[in-house]
Amino acid sequence: MYMRQIFLTIFSLLLMAGCAARPPITPPIYVGSRVQVNAQFDALPNATRIQFQGGKRIQQGNLDKWTTYCRLFVYNRNQKADYVTAVLPGSFEVTRVEVKYNSSDSFASDSYAGFTWGVRDIPAYYLYHVNMRLTSPDQPDVRSLNCHKKWSTPRANQYPTLVEIRQALGDLIEIIPLSTTDINSGGGLSSASI
Repeated sequence: MYMRQIFLTIFSLLLMAGCAARPPITPPIYVGSRVQVNAQFDALPNATRIQFQGGKRIQQGNLDKWTTYCRLFVYNRNQKADYVTAVLPGSFEVTRVEVKYNSSDSFASDSYAGFTWGVRDIPAYYLYHVNMRLTSPDQPDVRSLNCHKKWSTPRANQYPTLVEIRQALGDLIEIIPLSTTDINSGGGLSSASI
């Protein structure tokens, strides 16, 4: 019994050391950066996600989720479902950045009425996210720009890069990062969660 306790303690310490040694994920975009929308999008029902990939707007259901894609989220919490809005060309400030991933386990559960079968398969894929909270006093309905990419292996750090995000958005939306002076002075701190 005593040896088992020592073995579990050593194993736990090694596991914690391995987790602590992992370098933090640096988001490709910092708080304070700008997002410039260069196109107009009309007749948007409340809670619309405008999708972009390969520099074009993509209709619902036509995304290749294994290639970086982005969604501009438009929502007004004070309005009902029949509310219709538009996104006009303009500039938005990035006020929050979150970097995270989910596995296909998160999207489909193998449980029935709270009972788990106890068999855990390797997830089919992982979905890596870079989520940007946007604000503009001129267009408060524009809430966020979220970019995603599917990948087949865990902890691969396959988060969309700035280059991939720009390729997904094309000329429709520009990402204007902070200058290196702003980042080094602390103006570009962001929240990243894994």
